[in-house]
Amino acid sequence: MDERGAIFIPMRVLISIVVMAAIVGIAFIGLQNAMKVAAEKQVERECNELISMLSTMVKGDARDINNPQDMQGSTRTKEFDLPDKLVYIGFGVDPDPDNDGKLSSKLVGNGSCIFYKVEGMSKKVIWLDNDIKFREGKNESGKWKIKYPEQGFVIKDGGKIKLSFELVKDFSDEYVLILAEDNIEP
Repeated sequence: MDERGAIFIPMRVLISIVVMAAIVGIAFIGLQNAMKVAAEKQVERECNELISMLSTMVKGDARDINNPQDMQGSTRTKEFDLPDKLVYIGFGVDPDPDNDGKLSSKLVGNGSCIFYKVEGMSKKVIWLDNDIKFREGKNESGKWKIKYPEQGFVIKDGGKIKLSFELVKDFSDEYVLILAEDNIEP
């Protein structure tokens, strides 16, 4: 009786299982990377929508923040739908300049930028025209002012968040004031 086939069949089954496990593992890794890329594209799309919206706003009327009687400046509101894999998004600020995980709101240049990072991906930056200079706001007695020391605004983690933006002027400079306060110190 020939027993050579009895040895080769279990070996072939074992090899087939190993190959299938490798294929499933590679597919899983590919899916994870595709999800990260999709999350990053979603953040980029949200930023581009905001930039488009603000580009028309900065051509409107600015409220003089030094005049308490001045009427409200041009405003826009945007509801962000950010992916769960978002680490941060900073308006006018690089929240993690040292890449050490310690976030800050210190302005980058004149605040004409958006930095964002998605889990497992590199930090990205969008440089803006000098017409859009972000500043975090501070509500004082029902009126929004520029928070001092001047800083940008940071969103940590994903989810839905609604932000309002107002065009304001401080003497001769115009800013896009973010009508919200984050909990990150400069």
